[in-house]
Amino acid sequence: MREPTPQQKAVLERTDARVRIVRAAPGSGKTWLVAEVIREALRDWPTRTVGIAALSFTRVGGEEIRKAVGHELGHPHFVGTIDAFLFRYVVRPFFQRVFPNYASPRIVAGEWGAQHWKYYAHDQNAAVDSSVGKGKDIKLFGCLFVGEEQDGGAIVAHRPHPALPLRRLNSDDTSRVRDAKKEVWRKHGLLTHSDVALVASKILGHQRFGGVVRAEVIRRFPFLIVDELQDTGHFLGKSIRLLLEEPAARGLLVGDPDQAIYEFSGARPDLFDTFESIIGAVRLSLASSQRCSSAVASAAMHLKDSGGVIGAVQDRVGRARLVRYGDIVVDVAKVVEAVRASAATGIIKVVARGTATVDELLGRHTELAPNLYCAPLTHIHRAVVAFRRGRNIAALASAQAALDRVTFQHEHVNDEELVTAKIDPLGWKALAIRCLLKVNAIVPTGTFFEWHTQAGETIEKEVGSFALGSLPKFVPGKLKPQNRKGSKSPAADFMPQPFSGGKALFGIQVQTVHGVKGETHDVTVFVCPTTKADHCPSTVWWSTDDKDREEKRIAYVAMTRTRGDLIICVSEACYKRLAASHAAFVASFECMTVAECVALLSKEVVGALPATPIENGGVQASTPPENNSR
Repeated sequence: MREPTPQQKAVLERTDARVRIVRAAPGSGKTWLVAEVIREALRDWPTRTVGIAALSFTRVGGEEIRKAVGHELGHPHFVGTIDAFLFRYVVRPFFQRVFPNYASPRIVAGEWGAQHWKYYAHDQNAAVDSSVGKGKDIKLFGCLFVGEEQDGGAIVAHRPHPALPLRRLNSDDTSRVRDAKKEVWRKHGLLTHSDVALVASKILGHQRFGGVVRAEVIRRFPFLIVDELQDTGHFLGKSIRLLLEEPAARGLLVGDPDQAIYEFSGARPDLFDTFESIIGAVRLSLASSQRCSSAVASAAMHLKDSGGVIGAVQDRVGRARLVRYGDIVVDVAKVVEAVRASAATGIIKVVARGTATVDELLGRHTELAPNLYCAPLTHIHRAVVAFRRGRNIAALASAQAALDRVTFQHEHVNDEELVTAKIDPLGWKALAIRCLLKVNAIVPTGTFFEWHTQAGETIEKEVGSFALGSLPKFVPGKLKPQNRKGSKSPAADFMPQPFSGGKALFGIQVQTVHGVKGETHDVTVFVCPTTKADHCPSTVWWSTDDKDREEKRIAYVAMTRTRGDLIICVSEACYKRLAASHAAFVASFECMTVAECVALLSKEVVGALPATPIENGGVQASTPPENNSR
């Protein structure tokens, strides 16, 4: 049985506090703490009719809670994402009771890529015409509710381009998006994760029905536990806060404002502060890391957005090295190969800020495909790309979206619609898999237009041979791309080679920082891409501009994943800028060239550790964990 640290013990003993709010440093043992609180509560849990709700922002967060507890928490308890909890216990049972004009609610899973849907159906104006982005439409399902105006109206934001940050819509566009969303809810009940958060907060805060709903949810779950509190967006946070403001509710909220890296979903680190104003809330702290060595903690301190210190593990051996490269692909590969060769055991991860850098390191093409203005073919292309990158769930969802658009003229056809059309839902999924595999087998030797044309012919042939029953909307010969800008480019430019570079570099996984959040590594190699001066880490990591502050937190999360060595790879130009403008940060590292790093690693054994306890109280095996996705 693991003994708690003094700080963990202080949290465990504050059972007199109705709501415990814990600010936890990286590797401070918060997952173990959450699990121990659950175990203690279960020892004396009085009934089988009410339960504990243990919530996290990501699916992986819920899985980590289950692992740390040591067993599955069945009925009457709930362990999962905040979205799933609110949908199951607030939105689904009360949506139509509070808002009788809306259809039965259905959530659009993130794997469906709904942010790419230009409109939902031809029979409704779900596409939002806008002057934003030089006259381009705003994709309705890609819009997020990120906050509230003083009058209570929801603030809407969207991403005008995949490479650009969220941008708040003007008042006219916001009004059009709200109206279009309500029309989709009225006709079809389709809700994105962002919609669920907004709707749940509206139900829980409803002037007439809110009190009854809150009382019922708290009666069913009198103890709410939220891990990674900083990642909750405005409306997820508001929903949890409304529940915890009920006098009968008890809560444990754990997180770290410095690790708020989901701003693309509306999360803000300052939302953490609002929970401390709840009546009966007590603020506690886990400031000492059980993961990071003093060298790594000293380097990471320079990127701690909220200030304060990180208590390092005093007897932990770990080095922090700043390595400057000339060629990101060639030189980083040399470093990774040397790390792998010198590591007898242990978890090693290569992490980067964005998927473009991950793709570059793995030798995968990153160029964005042009739009050939045929939505089903756009979906099937996205499906093939996802399939070749090992994202099978997203690949199948995109393939099924392609079939839905071909035959029903809208995405996300549910089982009821299929049965009404005399289509077996399992047969429909099998058809999607068949189309995906056959289109994936097309050799992209010609232009992108030719690949799309062949893909369209393949899908039409498969759909034509499928028993569609009385469905009248499928017309063979209509599934064709348009000759637009980029259509004559080689198809191979936009088609990653099957399993090119694998999922690893010399057997080591390469992932985004978001993908490894919550993990612990024995060696973390953090790769910063070559950038212009105004986007260089030397600029954005210390920027006072709100739009850049998340970059500092993302780097902070990357640096604090390791319980052993940290290697940060930067370009020569970036190193010079860092040395000129942030000398103290550079001085906290051992600085060297790639050749010097490889030479040092050849003389050392890094990560040569047996499987050792990590902060959740379990034992971490040497096998790399799966991708940490929501």
